Parts: sequence; C-alpha cells; structure tokens
Amino acid sequence: MARWLVILAGGRGERFWPLSRVMHPKQFLTLIGDKSMLETTRDRVATLIDDDHIFVVTGVDYVEKVAHNLPRIPQSQILGEPRGCNTAPSIAWAAETIHRRDPEAVLLVLPSDHVIQKADRFLRLADRALMLAAEHGGFYTFGIVPTHPETGYGYIEKNGAAFGDAAVQQVKRFIEKPPREVAEKMVASGRYFWNSGMFAFRVNEFLRAVREFLPALADGIAALVDNPWRIEDIFAELPAISIDHGIMENARSVYVLPADIGWDDVGTFGALARLLPRDGEQNAAHGYAIFVESENVTAITDGPLVSFVGVKDLYVVATHDAVLILSPDKSQDVRKVVEALKQGGSHEHLL
Repeated sequence: MARWLVILAGGRGERFWPLSRVMHPKQFLTLIGDKSMLETTRDRVATLIDDDHIFVVTGVDYVEKVAHNLPRIPQSQILGEPRGCNTAPSIAWAAETIHRRDPEAVLLVLPSDHVIQKADRFLRLADRALMLAAEHGGFYTFGIVPTHPETGYGYIEKNGAAFGDAAVQQVKRFIEKPPREVAEKMVASGRYFWNSGMFAFRVNEFLRAVREFLPALADGIAALVDNPWRIEDIFAELPAISIDHGIMENARSVYVLPADIGWDDVGTFGALARLLPRDGEQNAAHGYAIFVESENVTAITDGPLVSFVGVKDLYVVATHDAVLILSPDKSQDVRKVVEALKQGGSHEHLL
C-alpha cells in the first residue's frame, strides 16, 4: 500500500491580522524557524512520503503561493477550492482523486499551520499510524497530551488499549471546545487528549465512510472529479462540515495515538507568544524590538523597529501599514478587528 500525504492549506488566519492577510494567510508566514509553516509541514514527514505522493488542498487564490512554497509537488496535485467548505470536503476531494490513481492508498492528513517541536517523535508516530491503518484498517488520529485546561481546542476521550497496546487507544468520543471548568476536570482525569486534527486511514475506507455518513458530499466530489470544469457549481452545493463532525464522530474503529510532541496549532498571537524565548523580564520578540523597563511584553514585527518604555502585559504586532496593540487575554478577539475593517470598507488593510 503506497503512502500519500494530504496537506490542508486553505485557512485565512484572521486571528493573525495584521501579519496574516487575505492574500497571504498564516500557512505562508514564517513564524517559527526559517521556513513557512506550509514548508515545515511538508518537511516534517519528508522521509515517509515523497513529493509525487502529496496533494495540497487550498483556496483557489493560493494555488500559486503553494506552488512557490512547494515547487517539487506536481501542480496537478494542488487543488484550489473556490469556496471554503471545512475539512471534510477538502479531504474527500483529495481522497477521491488519489483513489482513482491508487485504490489501495493509505493517507496521512495534516493541517498546514501547526507547530510540532518534537518532530522526530511525531515522525515515529505518523509512521506507526500509517502502518496500523495498512494492517488493521480503521481511522487513526493523534491525541495531544494536554498541558493545561485549554478551552480553544476540541478533546478526545480514550476508551482502553487497542490491539493489546497501550500506545494505541480506542476512541470513546470527541468533545467540542469545553468551558473552563469542564476542561479542568477532563485534564485532571487523564482520560482526554487535545484533538490535533491530524489523521491516517486507508483511502477506500474513508470514501466508504463519506458515502455512508455524507452521501451528498460523496456524490458531489465524484461529480467534481469526473467533471472538473463544473467546479464552481459543484462547490456551491457541497455541505460545509468538518471531518470530525461528519466522519470521525460516526465512524467505527477510530483510534487515538497519545502524542507528546510539543504540538500547538498556533491559532492566536497568544499561542505564538508561548513559543517565543523570553528575557529575564519575560519580554519576547519576533523581529527587531527594544525593551526598556518593561515586563511581559511580546513584540511581533515583520519590519519596523518596535520599542517599549515602562509598559507591561502587552502584545504589539507591527507591519508596514498596520499596528495591533492587544491585551494578552484578548487573543481570540482579533477577528473583531478584521470584521470592523470589512464593515468600514478598509479593504486595503485586509489584502
């Protein structure tokens, strides 16, 4: 069974404004290290899957950017969606296309904008998940061992060892983002993982599940692969649903591999701030910044020097044409600025 990689690269990263823009979203930013998040995602599993066995699903406006970031991937394997419909349609489109070429394929599905600090450990887990999928069938996800009661992530509850191996757990259920008090109890119990959104499975088994649980999506994707010139009309009718809701919550034989891999989906500036090294006063910088008599300040700049005197507990993000000043407890609210710009007609600051 050949291994294939599907990278999901369609997000718009609105919580990363002003660094992330409509035409240059988060997956193309260089936030950690010296490569874009998309490039880093591909490189992370380069020893497992070669470039000829990779599909990237992205927005139609980003196809050229993906090709520039990943020039060795055949351009016919970069799929541009005219409408964002969440992860189930994206994965189904890639899966159906791969299935026409390789009906026995095993797929690894990765979002393009996550940070994994323990890359070697993740590589071993990904290899194991692909082997398990090939040998036993079923659906495999990577459950992040939680470090705190995070309310911004979904959770997975385990249900005992699978295949006689404690390193592979049966999944009891998926839980949506919980309130704080519920998250605290779940983390304390030791029975739950954060849902990473990364999966491995056989392509034919996944497509059978789509046919069973999302028949309208199955029909639409089959029509799309048969009639690619109808993409606009077909996408307009596809159901918008995540793989978690549409498939994983309903499927049988779903397993989770506990993953202590230094994972973060870097969904907000708060998440990025946690990953940056700090000085003795707890200040951190991504880019050029100067701190004078300041504490717990995070500066993120893609060009201009940013300096601070006598301030504390701030995030400041600066680009060539915009500055965001943010309270650390308001990282989730950056989208409100984006909405205000849309309503005010300031589209030049969004592109």
